[in-house]
Amino acid sequence: MKQTFFLTFLITITLGLGGERISADELSAETDIGERENGEIWTEPLTGMEFVRIEGGCFQMGQLPLETRLLIREVGKYEYDKYYGDEIPLHKVCLDGFWMGSTEVSQKEWVKVMGFNPSHFNTDENFPVDSVSWQDASNFIEKLNKENDTTEFRLPTEAQWEFAARGKTEAAMYHTGNTITSEQANFNGSIAFGMNLRDKYRKSPVQAGNFSPNAYGLYDMHGNVWEWCNDWYGENYYEDSPLKNPSGPDTGEMRVLRGGSWFRYSGHIRSATRYKNKPTGQYADTGFRIVKSQQAAPGQLLPDKFIFSPDF
Repeated sequence: MKQTFFLTFLITITLGLGGERISADELSAETDIGERENGEIWTEPLTGMEFVRIEGGCFQMGQLPLETRLLIREVGKYEYDKYYGDEIPLHKVCLDGFWMGSTEVSQKEWVKVMGFNPSHFNTDENFPVDSVSWQDASNFIEKLNKENDTTEFRLPTEAQWEFAARGKTEAAMYHTGNTITSEQANFNGSIAFGMNLRDKYRKSPVQAGNFSPNAYGLYDMHGNVWEWCNDWYGENYYEDSPLKNPSGPDTGEMRVLRGGSWFRYSGHIRSATRYKNKPTGQYADTGFRIVKSQQAAPGQLLPDKFIFSPDF
């Protein structure tokens, strides 16, 4: 369903940062969501996971100047440098096309591949799988690749994840614009941030695909569960990230997570938010989604589908 989120009130927020102002126009950029612009869908036969086609292209990756001002106002310069300084500099990235899971991997899909359910929140098989480490996600992908006689399934790179999450809204904090509500994503609404007022806090995940998708047809890119990326985490990686298909540092101790979770407030579910954890870490607000190379497309073309063989 097409939705439009638009703030009509005209106000400005004055920050104690050299007299800078954030205008209502900056914060209330109108964004249409809920339409699949590319239209092509793949369905994986074992699990029924749906993948949507993301065309390649270039975008500005990282934290917007607006986000910098809001975050410094929220937490102060010291905490900003410690927790959010790794989201800069804003830099150009160009990606080849790929296919991405329209939702986070659900518990039902996980069980079909792995045969058991590790999730803490296990009352609904359509909830995203949680309490899975980066290594657990990699084991799932290895088995799924074997079932499909391919090597094309994997975790997204951090750059692929952000490009997909933005849904062609690279000048906004969320795919919904510069504001987001609990009717658009599952996050901790008990804490206000920017122009996001206090809102609902559900205190658990919700069914994958519960909210309207972004322009690519991707659900829950903001909130619900953190999503593992393939990259090793590099605090200063953005300073010398390659232009074409960056895939993160060659080595590291932590793996990247993106998207925030039901446990995190709206400042932590922005498209640019970066997080990291040990590859063996298992948390009740952490899951994943997967991608598949656009180049490999064996199978039979159907009318509208391509079938191919928080810390606690």
